[in-house]
Amino acid sequence: MTTKRILSWIAGTTALIITSYTLYKVFSGQPTGFQEILAIGSTLMLFFSAVTWGRKDEDNGVRQDEELGKHISEKSGMIGYYILLALLFLACVSEQWFYGTQSPFLLILLVIGLFLHPMIEFVQVRKYR
Repeated sequence: MTTKRILSWIAGTTALIITSYTLYKVFSGQPTGFQEILAIGSTLMLFFSAVTWGRKDEDNGVRQDEELGKHISEKSGMIGYYILLALLFLACVSEQWFYGTQSPFLLILLVIGLFLHPMIEFVQVRKYR
């Protein structure tokens, strides 16, 4: 069994246990907090990272330090950025629709999200001039 497969099983099992326990707490009426949500996100991140990237010493897939791996990371980062921006927009719209109010924090995050990518591109272009 390769290291990639072992890490995938450990991370997947941990994510499944934490998610199941959190869902149990939600459906049983117990309070859930920031720690549970952060733990679910962290273990899912670890799981997908372990499943996606190969290891140098085992030659079992695309590595993150290869050219293709860098291209995949760049493309997936851009897709994730636009999905997150769309979700922020939907959160602002749905909050206005359901509650008739706007959260200033969500609006600030949406505005930052709108100009963050072009600003970082501008800084990178200036760096290479």
